Amino acid sequence: MNIHKFKRLYLGLILFASFVTLCSAQQKEISSQPGQTSISKANLAAGAYNIIFRLKINKEQQSVTPLATLTVSSPEYPNILYKSITPIRFVSVNTTTKFQFLFDNFKTQDITASVNFMNNKVPVPELSVEKITIAPVDNLCVATVWPGKILYYRHENASGFVIVYNGTRQYKTIILKCFLESGIDNVKPLKTQKLTLEPRERMQVPVKWNTGNKEYGFALVGSIYNLKGKKLSENKQYFSVADNLWKVGMYLRGRGTEVPFGVGANQSMPVKWVKEQEKALSSELAKPFAPVYWNYGNYVEFYAWSPDDFFNLSPDTDYWYSGTGNYTIGKKWLQLSIKWLHRRGMRAISYLNPFSCGYGGNKVLQKHPDWFVYDKNGQVTTGGSYYEKKLEVGEENGPKQPWYLQLSPYALTLSPDISTMAPIKAQVEQIIKSQKMFGWDGVRFDNEVYGSSGYDFYGHKIAENPKQASQMEIKAWEYMKNSLWKKLGHKFVIGDNFDYYARHQQPPGVWEETCKDGQLLMCEMPRGSYDPQSPWNKWSDFLSYFNNVGNIVDRLGGYPLIIGFDNQYPVDHLYLNIFTYAARLHPYCYQYHPDDLPFGNYAQFVTRYSALIWDIHRIKPLSTDKIIEVKSNKPIWWKGLAYVRLSSNGKSRYIINLINPPVRKKIYTDPTNSVPFPIDNIQVILKEKPGEKISNAYLLSAEPVTHMKKLPVTSGNGYVSVTIPKIYFWSMVVFE
Repeated sequence: MNIHKFKRLYLGLILFASFVTLCSAQQKEISSQPGQTSISKANLAAGAYNIIFRLKINKEQQSVTPLATLTVSSPEYPNILYKSITPIRFVSVNTTTKFQFLFDNFKTQDITASVNFMNNKVPVPELSVEKITIAPVDNLCVATVWPGKILYYRHENASGFVIVYNGTRQYKTIILKCFLESGIDNVKPLKTQKLTLEPRERMQVPVKWNTGNKEYGFALVGSIYNLKGKKLSENKQYFSVADNLWKVGMYLRGRGTEVPFGVGANQSMPVKWVKEQEKALSSELAKPFAPVYWNYGNYVEFYAWSPDDFFNLSPDTDYWYSGTGNYTIGKKWLQLSIKWLHRRGMRAISYLNPFSCGYGGNKVLQKHPDWFVYDKNGQVTTGGSYYEKKLEVGEENGPKQPWYLQLSPYALTLSPDISTMAPIKAQVEQIIKSQKMFGWDGVRFDNEVYGSSGYDFYGHKIAENPKQASQMEIKAWEYMKNSLWKKLGHKFVIGDNFDYYARHQQPPGVWEETCKDGQLLMCEMPRGSYDPQSPWNKWSDFLSYFNNVGNIVDRLGGYPLIIGFDNQYPVDHLYLNIFTYAARLHPYCYQYHPDDLPFGNYAQFVTRYSALIWDIHRIKPLSTDKIIEVKSNKPIWWKGLAYVRLSSNGKSRYIINLINPPVRKKIYTDPTNSVPFPIDNIQVILKEKPGEKISNAYLLSAEPVTHMKKLPVTSGNGYVSVTIPKIYFWSMVVFE
């Protein structure tokens, strides 16, 4: 036999044997029995799978009460996929509704798919499980798109990847196209590559780009085509670009945003336990960064982590108690936590106070008594019973767990005398040292600003009148702000907690100072809106007031943020998110859980379209009385929620938020979580300016999934109009 023929025959046999082995190793579909709420597969091979839940309910209910969560988990990554199921998600009663998810199993691992029932206190439809299926994808698909980070800086070299999967039994040659989406319909090509995939092959294709000068929301998109140009599959993932974090800031709780092996506020744990967390976190950072789910939160604020919130921000010990809350912190744990965040593109914010609180101020008082505020009797002013939590030496933290740290008996609070500026300079030096030690990306002050009340060490009034107080407080804040930016650059962000509602309690002009130059302004008053006595307990009052606050802060050059409700039902959670974003505010912390939202992923939607929501330099409120008309057969809220955005090319975009209002007028009044029926065929009419020609219109929404749809435009007699087929809860119409 000719040697070349023999080689070809031998190679063919090898390929055939490999093909047979590959097919025999291919995972088979597995399914549950009726009523079974969970299925597991050990050592599920890497590849793409369809996870299908077939469910039924026995009665209709126009409600967002969660019935169950659908999850896919591995031992290492719990809840890789997570979806809350409510009655409004079902097509009809006693009819099977299929919930299907594309799951990219990025490595061989044990996988469990589960229906986790909720324990509801109100009557809800009975949910039954017909079948859960884990089925290998049998076609070509884009299994994962991963942009590398949730948040980039401008001009940063970005690195992500696209996973393509061949679920067929044949070799396939395809064309992969990768590009960036931004704005409404801007597209920037990144790469085009011809690929040949073996049967059942999962291929990771790197994608690199530079983020350039544009900021706000983006999507990295991967599309595959056959050789004739027909699109076979597409997938995308969303991220942001901003130098100033506050432009796109979302502090959210949930999967993918919380540092694993962390220490929580007011957890007074033994040092041994903190060391174990440090070891576990080091191990986590040594692993490859798996492309698992994130919930679009892009920063974490480390609440009251320091021994003292003013004078001791660069500790010289390895472990300490935080001044506020007295919980145990380790230096290495903090450094590793910030490294964990930075690896994902998330940023780390240090919580501070404009006064000394904790273990450190007392030593400074002994050395510099003239740095502090006294009362008229010459006694140093102390206060804050909230902070006085006694932790005596030797106190036990649970049975047979003796305390390891030497502690002061309480956390002392002291007010700095800002007439000398020396204590402000001391805090600024500490912030800079702390940034070098831990890698902070910014600071947020709590409890307003540096105060000018009281007497100095020599018995003189610090401020004789409101004008002098205003000058002092503004000077102190400006010094802090400008000094930090001079030393650390303008990417280092600064924020404050200073409600608009309480602005008159401070000297004139001080509140405005905290909103200038791209700073963050936190409003904490909304968290009590669930209370019937709150002036914002009515949904209409809540939206109107905080929308107005947001517009005022925007005009001053700041970024408004609100804390959500301390108590809320799922329907309150739904509308809190909608009203926060529709009013162009930023969300803060534990009241915002994108994973638990009963409909739509608003955090994902806002990540993508943040330029149309948070770009304070180009978006301005629009007077709607004479130029916009909305026709609907049901009540719809839109007045006060219309804006104009000037594009870089000088063209205008008109943005109208449309909200299907809550069933109940007041917050936290409906444990049954009733919601309105969708509104059909809403007509939006816009009057054109002289010489203006509006040619395009778009519908943007997170419901039921993030999407953008171009709308037909009707024009004539100086007006343009569009018809929106359906609105569930919140959508945006954009004319350009």
